[in-house]
Formats: sequence, structure tokens, C-alpha cells
Amino acid sequence: MRKIITRIIIVTMLFSMLATSMVRADGEEQPPAEQTESTETAQTEENQVSEPDVEAEQSESPQTENIKAKVVEAGNSYLRDNGNGGQETVQEIKVKILNGEKKDEKFDAIYVLTYDIDNKVVGNKLREGNIVYVKVSEQNGETKVEVQDVVRQYYLAFLVLFFFASIILVGRKKGIKAIIGLVITVLAVFFVMLATIFKGYNAILVSIGTCFFVTIATFTVIGGWNKKTVSAALGTIGGVVLAGILATIIGYFAQLSGAGKEEAIMLSVAEKNVTFNFRHLLFAEIIVSALGACMDVGMSIASSLTELKEKKPTMTARELFKSGMNIGGDMIGTMTNTLILSFIGSSLLLILLYMSSSITFLDVINIEAIATESVCAISGSVGIVYTVPITAAVFALINRDKEKYKTQSENIIDGKRSLKL
Repeated sequence: MRKIITRIIIVTMLFSMLATSMVRADGEEQPPAEQTESTETAQTEENQVSEPDVEAEQSESPQTENIKAKVVEAGNSYLRDNGNGGQETVQEIKVKILNGEKKDEKFDAIYVLTYDIDNKVVGNKLREGNIVYVKVSEQNGETKVEVQDVVRQYYLAFLVLFFFASIILVGRKKGIKAIIGLVITVLAVFFVMLATIFKGYNAILVSIGTCFFVTIATFTVIGGWNKKTVSAALGTIGGVVLAGILATIIGYFAQLSGAGKEEAIMLSVAEKNVTFNFRHLLFAEIIVSALGACMDVGMSIASSLTELKEKKPTMTARELFKSGMNIGGDMIGTMTNTLILSFIGSSLLLILLYMSSSITFLDVINIEAIATESVCAISGSVGIVYTVPITAAVFALINRDKEKYKTQSENIIDGKRSLKL
């Protein structure tokens, strides 16, 4: 049974990867080589024609570059006219350039703290020692420095290192395995899933293939390749895929385009080379969002049943399944709350925005952006719920054998036959 399941998983993964590499997002074929060459030739000629105009514009406009600078003097904030009849909060600072042609030179700059038109949302003031990104430009022979944003990467790096150190301190060897699994997951999502979707491949097939790979790779690293891992992996994959299918069906009948969010509109405008299928992206969003919670539930159920089977090897498949359902019943309440609260938290500002418009609850939930988030949250929770019976059923199936007895035995101990294997 173990070998059969292993072969099924391997064949399924290979098929998913092959299908992912062959299917495009919209099912369109690649243009013929002649058409591609003619298109490239036309674009080259167009670029050659437009080069003089671009050079002329560049000669008239000031040269700018984004570089790092250190705040050496931080003044007080004050209000000034924003040029549109309103006011904005700004701060006078002095910065020292850290790289580029003007390295080690100091310049006065203005940091705008206001985010909105009415000056209601004001950011934090800069302090001496802060590292910022600045834009340096030359205008009429004078150097002008504008603060773009604060450099925050070092603080994020510290947080990640502290996170990893905490995992190793508490989990020790298993903590190291958990970090390896986390790194595999992040690399698979960013450099495989998102990269291939951005190139125009089918988001549904890519997300399913990534789900297969991440689940099996992570569980194998953490727990090795055994019946527990197989049960947890199949239960997780089943729950996640079921969540995605349910979201796709409901999205079809609810007329969800997947493009109701502001980010989707911005993506469609920013990227001209790829036409995204936002309904497919909605499926991929469900897969990624529910994967972690389903993995948690699947491995917890499989680990618990493994302990029970080791303590009582005579447990039948029915007893194992019933125990798995009892254990999973206690987990469903907390895990579904986790996923629901996660989606609510991610769209909290959006909900408050619509509530500020004094519209009714029914009006809010019928807005496509809110409806999309609701479908994602509820479908992901459904995936968690069904991860429990799938994992329990698979584990019970592959661990259904009890201790066997022979009617005759070749083992004789103290003149008596031992019938137990």
C-alpha cells in the first residue's frame, strides 16, 4: 500500500508540473516565429524613431537618482500650504549622502509627513540617525534633495533573525527542520508560483502544483517519509483543493470577477505584457491562504493517530477514523476562527471605509471586494473542516492492519505453542 500511494503521489506531481508547463493562462498559443520577428522589427524601428525625442526630453529634464542618506539633523514639524488650497505637515532635516557621486556631502531637505489631502493622516517624524531613500536632482545648477521613504529593511531582517532564533531555541532539531520547511515554502511561492503566474501560465494549475510540492516537501523534511506524512499530505491537499474548487464555483454563480480589489485594477494597468485571469488568481489566493492552516490540521491529526496506533496496535480502521474525527472536532473551532480572523484583519480598513459611508450591512456584503474576501475566508475554513475527515480516512486506510494470529505455529515456548506473531 505504501509503495502504491508513493507512486500515485509522484505521478500526480509530475502530471501537474507537466500540465503547468504546457498550459497558458488564457489558452492562447505562442505567436509564430515570423510574426514575433516582424513585431520585434517594428518595435525596434519605432524605438529608433523615438530615440531623438527621448534624448531631447532627457536633456531638458533634470537628472535624478534614488540613493541612501543618513539624517544628521532633524528639525521640528510644521504646517505649510500644499499648493491645492490645503495644508500639509512637513519636517526640515539635513541628510548626509551615503553613496553615489555626491557621497559624504550634506544637504537640506524637506520630509512630507502628510499622507492624505486633508492632513488628517500624518506619519512619524524622522530622527537623527535614520537611514532614508532620497532623490537627488539638478535644477538650474543647484542640487535638490527630496526624501522618498525610510529604509526599513534592517529592522525587518532583525525580526526575521529573531524569529528563526526563537524557533531553534524552542524546537531545537525540529525547529531547524521547521525553518528548512519554511524556506522551501517561501521559495516555492515567490520564485515558482508567482514567477510562473506572472509569465502568463494558468494560475489554477500552478497553484495546485505548488500546493503538492510545498506540502510533500515540508512534511517530508519535518517528519520523514512514512505513513504519517502520507496521511497528512493527502489530507492537506484534499482540503486545500476542495476549498479552491468551492470558491471557484461560488464565485462563478456570484459573478465574482476577481478584479474587485484595488490591487487587481492596479495590476491590470501596470502590466501590459500579460493578461491575467483574475478568477484563476482568486483560486490561487485560496490555495495559498488556506494551505498553512490545512497543513497544521493535517499533521496534527496524523501525529495524534500515530501515537494512538503505537500505544494500541490492535486499533481497527474504524476506531482510528473515529478517534481522528474526535480529535479534529476540537481543532476545527480554533483553526476556522484563525483563518476567518486573518481575513477580517487583512480587510479591516476596507470594511471601516465602507462603514464610514453610512451604508447598510447588506449593501456592504454585496460589494464585490467584500464578497470576494468573504468567499476566500469561508472557503478556506471549509477546506480546514474537510482536511480532518480526509486525513483521518487516509490514515485509517493505510494503518488498518491489526495483529494477526495463526491457527498453527512453529514457535514452541516451554512446550506450548505461541499463536501470536
